[in-house]
Amino acid sequence: MEFSKNKLSKRIDWVTVALTLGLAVFGVICIASATSVGFEEGQSLMAYIGSLFSGNALRQLIFLIISIGLAVGAMFLDYNNIRDFVNYIFWGAVGILAIVLIFGSRQRGMTGWFNLPGLNVGIQPGEFCKVAAIIVFAKEFAHRTEGRTIGITRFRELWPVLWKCGLLAGLVVLQPDFGTAMIYIAIAMALLFMAKTSFKVLGPLMGGGLACLPLLWLLLTPDQKNRVYVFLDPTLDPEGAGYNVLRAKAVSSSGGMWGKGLFSTDLLTQRTNYLPEEHTDFIFSSTCEAIGFFGAFLLVAFYVLLIVRLFRLSMRAKDDFGAYLILGVAFMLLFHFIENVGMNIGIMPVTGIPLPLISYGGSNLMTTMVAIGLALNVDMRRGRNNKLNLEL
Repeated sequence: MEFSKNKLSKRIDWVTVALTLGLAVFGVICIASATSVGFEEGQSLMAYIGSLFSGNALRQLIFLIISIGLAVGAMFLDYNNIRDFVNYIFWGAVGILAIVLIFGSRQRGMTGWFNLPGLNVGIQPGEFCKVAAIIVFAKEFAHRTEGRTIGITRFRELWPVLWKCGLLAGLVVLQPDFGTAMIYIAIAMALLFMAKTSFKVLGPLMGGGLACLPLLWLLLTPDQKNRVYVFLDPTLDPEGAGYNVLRAKAVSSSGGMWGKGLFSTDLLTQRTNYLPEEHTDFIFSSTCEAIGFFGAFLLVAFYVLLIVRLFRLSMRAKDDFGAYLILGVAFMLLFHFIENVGMNIGIMPVTGIPLPLISYGGSNLMTTMVAIGLALNVDMRRGRNNKLNLEL
C-alpha cells in the first residue's frame, strides 16, 4: 500500500516521538549539569547560563539537531526499499569497521574512532553499524519466517545470521571493544528468540556459546579482566579499576530521595575529577545525585515506556521484516539501558556502554535517533497484522 507524505505524517506515533525527544533534551540538561563549574562571584546570570550550555553540552545540542534531521530522513525513506540493499549495507559496515582498525585513532585504549579534522570530536563507526546489523538480522530472519506459521527449526537456517553477526562483532572485538560487540550479539540472540527458533536449535547453540566463554576470557586484555574482578569486588582496587565504580555508587546515593538539584553547587560532580566520565559512562550516577531516587525512578519509567512502546509498534508492523526492525531497535535500547544503569549502580561490569539519548556522544545519539526513526518508518507504513504473533 502506497502512502503520500501527507498521509504518512498523520500516521506518526507521537508518543514515541515525545518520549524520544524528551529524553534527548533532558540528556543535554544532564550533561550541562554534570559538567558545570558553578556560579562564579560577580558573574552575570546570562554569562552563567552561557557557561552551562557550552563545551560538551553545546556539542551535544548540535549533535541532537543533526540527529533529528537524520531521524526524519530515516522516517520517510520507505523501509521496504531497504531490503534490496541489505548486502551492500552489510559489506559497507564490514568495510568501515576494517578501515577504522587500520586508519582510526586510538582513544580509551581502543582503535575505534575517526577524528574529524579541525573539530574536537570523533566518529565511532561501531555505533552506526548497530543500525546496519539490525537491518541485516531483520532481513535474514524475515526471509526464514515470512509467511510461515512456525519458526526456525533447522540450524542451517541460522548460519547466515551467525557468520554475519560473528564477522561484525569480531571486527569490533579487534578494536578491542567487547561492550559494543556484545550489543551486536545480544540483538541477534534476542531476535533469534523472537523468531520462535526451536529449542532443538537453541539448545546446542547456547551450549556452544557457554563452552566458548573460557576462550573469550583468554581474549580479554589485562585491563578488561581487572574490570571483571572489580565488578565482583570493587574494593580489590579502590584507587585503580574499582575507583569509578565506588565513586559512581557514592554519587548515585548522595542525592537522597529528592536530589540536590540540577546545577547545584552541592553536587559532588562539581568537584574536579571526583567522578571521571560523569557526562558519558556515568551520566546516570551524576543525574541521580541531582534529581534523587524519585527523579531517577521517573527517568527509568520513561525508558521503560519508550521500550514497551516500541514493542507494541512491532506488533502492528505489516510484515516480519518491519517487525524485526522495530524489535532490533527495542532490544538495542534495552541492552544499553540495562548495562549502563547496571554498571552505574554496581550490578554490572563497567564496559563503556553509554545510556542512550542521555550520555554525551554524537555517534551514539545519532545512531539511536536514526534507529528510532527507522522504527517509526515501519509503523507509518503499517497495513496489516504482524505474522509474528508477538505477545507482551
